[in-house]
Amino acid sequence: MAGHKYAQVRDHLLQRVRSLPVGERLPAEGVLCGEYNVSRITLRRAVDELVQDGYLVREHGRGTFVSHPRYNLKHRERFVNEVTGFHTQLTRQGHTVTSQVTVQRGERAGARIAAALEVSPATPVIRLERLRSVNGVLHHLAESYVEEARFPDVLTADFTDTSLYAHLRARHDVLLVRNEIVVGLHRCDTREAGLLDVAEETPLLLATSRVFEPGRKPVIFGTSKFLPDTAELSFDIVADAE
Repeated sequence: MAGHKYAQVRDHLLQRVRSLPVGERLPAEGVLCGEYNVSRITLRRAVDELVQDGYLVREHGRGTFVSHPRYNLKHRERFVNEVTGFHTQLTRQGHTVTSQVTVQRGERAGARIAAALEVSPATPVIRLERLRSVNGVLHHLAESYVEEARFPDVLTADFTDTSLYAHLRARHDVLLVRNEIVVGLHRCDTREAGLLDVAEETPLLLATSRVFEPGRKPVIFGTSKFLPDTAELSFDIVADAE
């Protein structure tokens, strides 16, 4: 699968690049294609992403060189053909992601959550809210909902140093194949302002998502409220994969 190949190449290249000195030149494109046994299209997607994140820089006529990452303060969540989650993405890049759980309880779904998860409003769900930090710097407020009957252990699991996505994969063998995302602006209320240590009505970047397993069954509904000073969202839309 092209998306899977591209992700593997990107992740391996990232680890490789992080071990090289700044200014080191990468092998030629054809050499790397041979090493990873992928097409030039797949390799370029992987390299393009590392260029965007500042780990590599292209110099016309000379090649591609190791650089300093630009996003030392702004950490981006990237939405591509794989569903991994924020924790996995940033950890892959060598950052330390930690979470402070602020809400972890069962409640009734209600109309909004029920519509998103395609269940009855009376269905018991688990609400998981976390303040997430990258390298010790506060990054965003995440809120997730899952069905309690299916995932009862989410009520008691420790999410300080792991992700909900990883937990569902490891403990319930859930395959997440699609993330449906709507992005907008949100002005924080009094409670959110206190948690994020900003003024009330501060504009935040809001990403609302539904994560699906095969068969178009929504598994997770959630929101992430990002601080614009420390976060970015990146979308990679591919019309025709290899």
